[in-house]
Amino acid sequence: MGESSNGCSHDRTDVHHVKRDGYWGSDGVTTLLGAQILPQRPRFVRERAELPGHILEPAWAGTRVLVRIGHGEPHFLGYDGPVDGPRELYEAIVAVARCETATLDGVLVDDWKDESDLEVDDSGNAYTRQFGSRQIFAAFDLLEVDAEGLLEVPLLERKRHLEGVLTSSQNVRLTPFVTRALRTWHDTLVTQGFRRAVLKNWNSSYAPGKTNDDWLLVEKLKAPPPR
Repeated sequence: MGESSNGCSHDRTDVHHVKRDGYWGSDGVTTLLGAQILPQRPRFVRERAELPGHILEPAWAGTRVLVRIGHGEPHFLGYDGPVDGPRELYEAIVAVARCETATLDGVLVDDWKDESDLEVDDSGNAYTRQFGSRQIFAAFDLLEVDAEGLLEVPLLERKRHLEGVLTSSQNVRLTPFVTRALRTWHDTLVTQGFRRAVLKNWNSSYAPGKTNDDWLLVEKLKAPPPR
């Protein structure tokens, strides 16, 4: 159990310090050769066979951002630099983060609607409750927490730290993922309205601002080749 000086605590295993010159400034602000770190980019492939040693998660439709907690502005960083994001959503993210500082990777999802519920009114008539749309933040990676860098920590371990630092709420979601039966779950995601999914090497480090084969944005996932 880690506990910060402001009384916030979070369940996570000890993080090895991987701060390096050019990545983490002395003030804890994320930097890359003097510039702010930008999100790692997935490589797009239309079709790919299911791969061992990979996870699969949905590809959210929205604006890809890094969310910087406790580092001052800018609060949101996209592929090309600072992104305007709603202050209310940023405050909602901070409210469920059990840490003093963090750099989260995820997507600002517009027009999110909760699932409709079938209810019965006082007269016994069934009706579907309609919910208005709103913007949410869907988190899927953690690059830094309380000034401890995680860039070289394997993906699955970073996700475990993320689950210990961030709590899901009405406006903040932890992105689900699977480590097996990837093709079956991909088919399920398609039925839920996701056009694409992301294959990620579960032992991969984080490559800020770069595109490589560790993250693959796929439209169709094929069965693995026979052994």
